[in-house]
Amino acid sequence: MQRTAMKLGVQHLAAYQLSINVVIFFLLFGEPLSQLSQTELPSLIDKGDSSSIKATLKSVLLLGALGSLGVGAIAGMLLYFGSGIFSSDIVVQNLAKGAAPAVFMTVATAIFTVTVDGAMLASRDFTFMLVQGTLSMLLQLKLLSWCTNISDIYGTFTLRLGGYAIIALARVALGWGKLGSIIRKGKSTISSPQALA
Repeated sequence: MQRTAMKLGVQHLAAYQLSINVVIFFLLFGEPLSQLSQTELPSLIDKGDSSSIKATLKSVLLLGALGSLGVGAIAGMLLYFGSGIFSSDIVVQNLAKGAAPAVFMTVATAIFTVTVDGAMLASRDFTFMLVQGTLSMLLQLKLLSWCTNISDIYGTFTLRLGGYAIIALARVALGWGKLGSIIRKGKSTISSPQALA
């Protein structure tokens, strides 16, 4: 991504560096959501408890979706309203402001994707993750050659991460992979109300 920004010129590169630092800082807020999945899901997956997995996954994904929108909005607003804090060059400030909507989308998508990725890690679906990650990276590399501004660069990253999240969730919804097959089977380790006592 940085090489593509370098080809756009010095001021574009400066605006990219300013904005990528904002992106990286706010991505740290997604890690607890990934850890939540990795903490809660493995024991449920090992038990094969479909109903608890569904409930946990639903809660974590909802929290991830809402959290990603909030953190993404803060990141975009910081870049839009605070670019003058980081650079005195008016052109760089304006380029950074122009990239603020793309930064919002990138941060929001990345945080949600990290949430989904935590569930995939919990299910130990490493082959899928490696193949999907490699294919999406190759697609991004191809798309980067067509970028003409900073927003385009972030658009390729957003597409890469968003595509991974959508495909991973579709895989689970279709009953593929360990997590999807357990959910599809629909069995629960809690068979009766007396088991709760």
